[in-house]
Amino acid sequence: HDFMDFDRNAQGEARLGSDGCLDFTHQANAGLPDIWCDDGSCPLTNLYNGAYASFMSKADFWVASANAVVEVTSSDLRQPLVLPFKWGRKDRDTCPESSARLPEPHGCSEVEKTFITRMGLTWTDAVALMGAHTLGKGHEEFSGHEG
Repeated sequence: HDFMDFDRNAQGEARLGSDGCLDFTHQANAGLPDIWCDDGSCPLTNLYNGAYASFMSKADFWVASANAVVEVTSSDLRQPLVLPFKWGRKDRDTCPESSARLPEPHGCSEVEKTFITRMGLTWTDAVALMGAHTLGKGHEEFSGHEG
């Protein structure tokens, strides 16, 4: 969700994107505080703080973690997917404008507006991104979606 506020048409810092900053109060990010939190109860946060925070931004860690999930979940393929990784993302402390850029949970027009027009993804990329949300199980109390 960190990169979903990216706008390829914006200039400078207004482009947003992978910056280690999420609005945990936005409904589209419901459930994420159970994965990333500051109270010591979230394994992913604890892994970052214990082994990576000294040399890696949260933004880089989140992208590297997502890449690792792609590689692990594709390991049964004849050619597992190994995505390129570049270091150097900078973390932001606040990002109040990012929530306004998250897609609404309805319709192909939202997919096109968010992923194709604003972010510059292909339809294939957009389908893959949405398909990643099928890993695991959705819980209505976290995301508003069951299944």
